[in-house]
Amino acid sequence: MRESFSIWWFAGVLMLAYGVVILSTGLWEVGHPLPQPPVLSNLHAPIWWGGLLTVVGLGYTIGFRPRHVADKRRK
Repeated sequence: MRESFSIWWFAGVLMLAYGVVILSTGLWEVGHPLPQPPVLSNLHAPIWWGGLLTVVGLGYTIGFRPRHVADKRRK
């Protein structure tokens, strides 16, 4: 019998991947500032959004991870 995967697990994996990319880009921008930074760049939005997406994506990935049939019977 085939297992079914929750759509929320896939959403969590995508959020985790995007969060890691955005967070790493934001951290790189801190170390390599632009000559003419955009307005409000001192708020470091990529770090905040990347961190938030990483945490939420990790929560969804762990919370909705696929389990074996034996694991479901234990609950």
